[in-house]
Amino acid sequence: MNLKKALLPLVLAAAVALPLQASAMTHSISTDLVRLVDNNMDNGMFNLYWQGSLSRNTAIRAGYSTGDDLSIVDVTFKGYIDRYHQGAFYEAGLTWWDGDRDDDIGFMAALGYERTLAPHFVLGGSVQVVAGISEEVAQRAETPFFLPSLYILFAF
Repeated sequence: MNLKKALLPLVLAAAVALPLQASAMTHSISTDLVRLVDNNMDNGMFNLYWQGSLSRNTAIRAGYSTGDDLSIVDVTFKGYIDRYHQGAFYEAGLTWWDGDRDDDIGFMAALGYERTLAPHFVLGGSVQVVAGISEEVAQRAETPFFLPSLYILFAF
């Protein structure tokens, strides 16, 4: 079976199945505003992220971004240093970059901060480091490289 075709359904199944064990489950959907407009990221990329809580201060996060010549799938573990959706967090996981000529799987880590603006609405930002993605797929001169993130999140 082709790895490309099997990876996305497996990632989505894991993202949905793992947090079902959490007692007080919180879901959220977000979009990265920087990735939407950043011309360095494939002239801006449509992106959507889902997050499900695993405990009172941990979560699993899965995201999909797509542009003209590049698609990205991220699955990460997210831990909050302060409260959930309220303070500093760290994140680590795998990222799959599918370019127009090649694809590659690498590691993604982030440090960031989230602040609840109103009930169900959260504003967050982070600095992400991506390693292990080939320079040809990432369209970067060298790896690892850093990416900014600024997102709005709807929690339910």
